[in-house]
Amino acid sequence: MDTSYRTSLELNQKQQLSQSQIQSLNILALDNGELSEFLQNEYIENPILDYSPSPSSYTVSEDRSFDIPAENTEEVKTFLLDQLNQNDFTPMEWQTMKFMIDCLDSGGFFKISVHELSVLLTIPEDEIRKCYDVLSDLEPAGIFSENLSQCLLKQLEVKGKKTDILETIILDHLDDIALGHISTISRKLKISTAEVRKSIAVIRNLNSKPLQGFSTARTEYITPDIIVTYQEDQWDIRLNDDWVGNYSLNDYYVKMLRDAKDPELKDYFQKKYERCRFIIASIEQRRQTMLKITEAVLARQPDFFLNHGCLKPMTMNDVAGDIDMHVSTVSRGIKGKYLQFPCGIVSMKSLFSGAAPASGASVSTGDIKMILKELVASEDPRKPYSDQKLCNLLKDKGISISRRTVAKYREQMGIKGTYDRKET
Repeated sequence: MDTSYRTSLELNQKQQLSQSQIQSLNILALDNGELSEFLQNEYIENPILDYSPSPSSYTVSEDRSFDIPAENTEEVKTFLLDQLNQNDFTPMEWQTMKFMIDCLDSGGFFKISVHELSVLLTIPEDEIRKCYDVLSDLEPAGIFSENLSQCLLKQLEVKGKKTDILETIILDHLDDIALGHISTISRKLKISTAEVRKSIAVIRNLNSKPLQGFSTARTEYITPDIIVTYQEDQWDIRLNDDWVGNYSLNDYYVKMLRDAKDPELKDYFQKKYERCRFIIASIEQRRQTMLKITEAVLARQPDFFLNHGCLKPMTMNDVAGDIDMHVSTVSRGIKGKYLQFPCGIVSMKSLFSGAAPASGASVSTGDIKMILKELVASEDPRKPYSDQKLCNLLKDKGISISRRTVAKYREQMGIKGTYDRKET
């Protein structure tokens, strides 16, 4: 073989391998939310990748019960009424709207008919309808909808994304979406499966229950990526990614790949097939890597996870050595990930720290900060400790760090300086 050709071939192979490794590491760095979004985008673009949604996704329910959580009723009412100017309405209209808000179910749906409410309140139907029109334009978009379809269409209108195709799918094919019947929608609407998938992706990004998890404080809830439990003297580790199993190879298009005679078509499907296999393999590799990292962390921090103790100094290099992986792999494996254990939820990154210089045993940065916080909490507020005094007190405990380091840790914890802490 020509030497120059062989060299070029070897370089190309190495470059291709390097690109694959980079893509695989990028998948490893995704948290569960990012991974879900990544797979949805792949599913939209790649006909070989199939997705079978959970049966509960966008199923239509006509339950007419009113299950308002009492503790949230006033909060919801205040949030909605604050968007209105009371002076723009008559006393009767204002009271009617307050009553209608109380009739919302826990998801934000309004399932009492205008006629029923008119009879109940002895108010003309046109007055009820006027109040309803005002309330149904409030935020969050879709609130006061009578059913799921109306709720989704309202959100599309507000976002300026409503199209005839999306409206038809929402009105006639929500059950097909729930069952994964893409070909049924494609056939009835005479559009490609790719267009159906893109439409479904738009719909899935809408909120099926406007008041679900409602809080005026907009509290952010963390979904753990890893869940560990302790039973019979051993840890059980599982990844919170069961939904990944909804993705698989589409048998119909795999058969098309095998049977295709047209070289161009065969090449197209072959590339899509290889992309699918690569993604599925990368996700499995991601799972194994995260499990190994978690095992190593649990082994190094038994006091923290079992006895509510302090974290020991532990670096990513330490864990990388334990599991025979490169430190950059560990770094990506913990990026943005949260771990749930019997005592709560912690970010994986927060479990790692370097050892601070100290006489005697190594003490982690986290431990030093905890001690500093306790010292400040116990000081006389009329004579708060200076950074130098805190430095000396730490030295008495066998921890030798500079005054500047004390100041840095104090600022990182949001603790004010001596002058600002002083109380007269």
